[in-house]
Amino acid sequence: MSDPRRAFAAFLLVAAAIGTAAFGSGAELDAAAPAPAPVSVTPTLESTRALAAGLKRTGRAEVTLAWDVAGLPGAAPQRMRGALAVEPPDRARLDIARTGERITLRADGGEWLQPAVHQIVILKPRHSVGAMRWWRLLAGGAGATERKLAANRYRLLVAPTPTADADSADVSLGAGGLPEQLELDDGAGGHLIYRLSGWKFTPARGAAAFKITAPPGTETIELP
Repeated sequence: MSDPRRAFAAFLLVAAAIGTAAFGSGAELDAAAPAPAPVSVTPTLESTRALAAGLKRTGRAEVTLAWDVAGLPGAAPQRMRGALAVEPPDRARLDIARTGERITLRADGGEWLQPAVHQIVILKPRHSVGAMRWWRLLAGGAGATERKLAANRYRLLVAPTPTADADSADVSLGAGGLPEQLELDDGAGGHLIYRLSGWKFTPARGAAAFKITAPPGTETIELP
């Protein structure tokens, strides 16, 4: 079984998540730690203003997420694509059409359904918190500052906390001031780039939309 941290990077979000690297910055919380407080919208960062306003207005954001996955040596990277949905303060879901995989992240953990191997992996809070960290910031959560790099391009800077190292992400804005590209450090000297397109805002669907139930014949695996 592959590492779920390589399937969803930053739900993040955006980062989110998703594909080839560790969740977000690798930040972890103890499984018994309390759930994070609800997002407090602070529309002072230009890089998050439009997305935060849309989520506050409707309760749910949906976007197409694209990223590249490295293939075998000498082979061209594979372009992956998924439908990402987020709802504040701590819910995210990615559905990947090519593989049939479905990934949900919440403050209490999440699930990762892998049809190809007939498995569903149960994620704990420490597996989801790093990716959710970035999506919460993009949705207007407090805890970050920004630096303008160029027109419509910003660097989000996050200070260290008792459970997370300092980190940064570069956000490029497109139509309507919404994120169209998110670039993260992959922790190995490279970068992860996620492209976002087709943003739309719809009414929130609630907790049930971010819970995956294992189909018949699926093995359930709980990560330590």
